[in-house]
Amino acid sequence: MAFNDECAWSREVCLAWEGVDPGVLLERLMADERCVAFGPVHHFLVGAALLTCSWPRFHARSTYGDLASALDELGARARCVPGASCAKWGVCGAASSCGMAFAVLAGNAPLRAEGWSEGQAMVADVLGRIAAAGSPRCCKRDARIAVQAAVPWFNEHLDAGLVLDGAPVACAAAGANSACLGDGCPYHP
Repeated sequence: MAFNDECAWSREVCLAWEGVDPGVLLERLMADERCVAFGPVHHFLVGAALLTCSWPRFHARSTYGDLASALDELGARARCVPGASCAKWGVCGAASSCGMAFAVLAGNAPLRAEGWSEGQAMVADVLGRIAAAGSPRCCKRDARIAVQAAVPWFNEHLDAGLVLDGAPVACAAAGANSACLGDGCPYHP
């Protein structure tokens, strides 16, 4: 399935990526000049970082032939999550993106029991951590929280082999967010 123009650039970055740290890949994607400060592109970027960095250890078990096909499937799913789903649905798109990537890798299907509970529990954990951040309208912060929270789940339940380097991140989009928590955000510069 073809990507819309909003995500096409990020797919190419992912296909060229060589690494197992989804936090580093997420920062690379969000720093790209084509990445907007807020919006549904983040509903793809989070899952794309997790999926891409998991792929080296997972591709042989996947129902998708290659990373490009898996990213295309993720993109098709991510496009179903509208902007402002955090406010309108009560479900942050970053958390949904973690669930979508987990489901793509696990081969989840509506009637397949394996992987279903684990994916649901992971998304609940991610949502809880995002909610604890205490403020709406920060896709960058929520994307970072989502990836950090999802990595242990991917490693434990999918043997993804992901790492997080733990280097401090200074958000470059803080000035573009009128709702920024400032010093209350762990990523504030």
